[in-house]
Amino acid sequence: MNDNSAPQAGGDPLIEMRDLKLWYRVKSGGLGGKPEFVRAVDGITLDIRRGETLGLVGESGCGKSSLGRTLMQLEKPTGGQVLFEGQDMATTRGAAALAQRRAIQMIFQDPLGSLDPRMKVRRIIGEGLVIAGVPREERVARVEALAERVGLRREHLERYPHEFSGGQRQRIGIARALALRPKLVVADEPVSALDVSVQSQVLNLMSELKAEFGLSYLFVAHDLGVVEYISDRVGVMYLGQLVELADAKDLYADPLMPYSEALLSAIPDAERQSGRPRIVLKGDLPSPRNPPSGCPFRTRCWKATGECAASRPALREVKPRHWAACHYA
Repeated sequence: MNDNSAPQAGGDPLIEMRDLKLWYRVKSGGLGGKPEFVRAVDGITLDIRRGETLGLVGESGCGKSSLGRTLMQLEKPTGGQVLFEGQDMATTRGAAALAQRRAIQMIFQDPLGSLDPRMKVRRIIGEGLVIAGVPREERVARVEALAERVGLRREHLERYPHEFSGGQRQRIGIARALALRPKLVVADEPVSALDVSVQSQVLNLMSELKAEFGLSYLFVAHDLGVVEYISDRVGVMYLGQLVELADAKDLYADPLMPYSEALLSAIPDAERQSGRPRIVLKGDLPSPRNPPSGCPFRTRCWKATGECAASRPALREVKPRHWAACHYA
C-alpha cells in the first residue's frame, strides 16, 4: 500500500481522510528566514465507516485532538481532503454544508467547561435545535426525550450545570451532541475527567446510543484500557502521523509497531493479562516543529537502524486488516 491509499475499514465509509495535514505556522520566515511549522497532523489517510467506533491513541501532543477538530471543521486543513459521504467538505456550500456540520458533533473532555454556566440544561441541549430552526413543539419533545434517554430527569432540565456531578454533566453533553441527530460523534477524551466507576457507566451509555441511533464514533483517548473496551478498530498516532491501524482485538493481541508495543505494555496486568514485559521509552517526544528524518519514532526505538533514519516507512498492510508504518513490522 502506498502513502496515499486509504486503509479500508471493510464497510461503507462515512468519513474519508486523504493525506490530511494540519500545520501551524510558528515562525514567519521573514527577511530571508525559513518559516517553521508545528505539524500537528502530518499526512494522515484514514476512513471511518458507518456504525463503527474508531479509537485513536497516542501520547499527549501526538495530534489526536487536532485531527478531531479538523473533522469538526474547527480547523482548516493545510493540505489533503476530508470527504463526508463522498463529498469534499472543503468545497461543499450552502444547505449541503450546513447538513454536514450538523451531521458531525462533539463530546468534550471537560464536562463542566464545555457547558455554558449561565444556561439551564433545557437550553443547553436544545441550543443547536434553535439555531437549526426546529419548531418549538418538536424542540421541546426532542430535548425531553434525549434527557430521559441519557439518564436525566425532567426536573434536571431547569437546573444549571454547576448543580450536577461530573458524570451527569457529561450526560448533558452527550444529549446536546445527539440533539441534531448526527451521524458521527467526535468524542475527545470524554471520560478522562470522571471517576473510574462513572467512566464505565458513560461508556456503556455511549455503546447503547451508538446501536440505537446508528452512530459512528471517533473516540480520542490516552487510556488504552478504555479504548480497548469501546472500540472496533484502533489507530495509533505519533508526531502527527498514523503509525498503526487494526481491529482492536488484533492490535492489542499482536502490536506490530514498536511504539504501539510500548504503549500497550504500560496497561496494568490486571487489565490486559498478557504477560507482556513493560517497555519504558527513553527520551522525550521530539518536537513537531522539527521531527526526525525517516521514521518519526526512530529516536526512541530500540529496533532502529540506518534505514529508519534514511526513509520514512509507508503505512502498509502487514497482515489482513492490520497496517503498520515500520520497516521491520
